[in-house]
This record gives sequence, C-alpha cells and structure tokens, in this order.
Amino acid sequence: MNSANDRPTGRPRTIDPDRVSLIALRLFDERGFESVSMDDVAAAAEVSRRSLFRLFPSKAALVWGGLDESADRFRASLAGSAPDDDLWDVIRTAYAAAVDIPEELLEVTRRRLHVIQANPALAADGASTIGTMTDAVVRFAAQCDASPSDALQTAVRAHALAGASNAALFWWAFHGGDESPVAVVRRAFALVSFDDGGRGGSGEPV
Repeated sequence: MNSANDRPTGRPRTIDPDRVSLIALRLFDERGFESVSMDDVAAAAEVSRRSLFRLFPSKAALVWGGLDESADRFRASLAGSAPDDDLWDVIRTAYAAAVDIPEELLEVTRRRLHVIQANPALAADGASTIGTMTDAVVRFAAQCDASPSDALQTAVRAHALAGASNAALFWWAFHGGDESPVAVVRRAFALVSFDDGGRGGSGEPV
C-alpha cells in the first residue's frame, strides 16, 4: 500500500475544457452520439471520470459547451450599442458577434453542429438559451423604439433574424469551407433584410 509520501507532488494537472470538448465531439461525429459513452470520452481525453463529470455533467453538456460564451458575446454587443445606432443593425451586429468564434474553436463548433444535426433531440438542450436570446431582442427592440413588447412586427423580425442566424450557422458547418461564420451569417441577413417601412429584401410589403 502506498504511503502519503508516495503521492505525486505539485499542482494537479489542469484540464482544458475546450480540448476535452473537441475530443468528445470528434468521437460523437465519427462514431455516433449514442455509441459513445462518458467513459469513452474520459479514456480518450486521458482524464478521470470524476473530472469529466465535474466539467460536463452530461453528454449533452459536452455538445453545448460553447453556447453560454456565444450568448455572452450577443448580450455584450447589444449593451455596447449607442442610442442613435440603427436598431436592427445593432441586433444584426449582436448576432454576428455571437458567432464570432475564435479560430482555435472553429473545429469544435463545426463538429458540434454536425452532432446536433445528426441528433435532433439534442436541440432541446440549447433551446432555452437560444430562446432567451430571442426574447432579449424583443425586449431590446421594444425599449429602443418605444413599441409594445408584444408587437407583431417586433416578434416576427426578432424570430426571423434568429432563424436566419441559426440556418446560416448550420450551413457554414457543412458547406462554409474557409468562410467565417460571421460572413455567412451576414450574408444570410441580407436575404431577409427589411427596412423601417416593413418591406422585405424584395421590396414587397411584409
């Protein structure tokens, strides 16, 4: 039996959550989400099962690990806008900020979206945060243009931009090549543009 003096000295090894996420997402993407266990992830990442569950309480948490950071960028962008900025340009900029992903996390993000696309049930785990972002847009728009928070125009526009951003991000994951997520999302917004008169990109009333 080892004595206390035989235990390793110094600080415990620091575990990088992004590295663990990438390893897990590669396994999920290549072998299938349901086919990979948390024990498989711990072994591949060379971390203990306890450490893995401390960082990620479930397999779904491994998939959605970057969503909070994205939401934080979104909220910070809205908060940093000036009162005289165009309202819907501010909101488009916030969605672009949300997908302004550091280069070292692009593979993690792409793999994450692959896994979610292949496993639709996982979408429910991120729905709450995504819905909170859309609700924040509705409140922000109502505050800025003094319109009722339940105005149809505000709700439709907020959900249109949320849907365009989501669709663009998934398109990027499978077809975007070297194009950045921000560039793809901005291109998507051009397809669902509208002006203050309530006209869509085609110029027809909406």
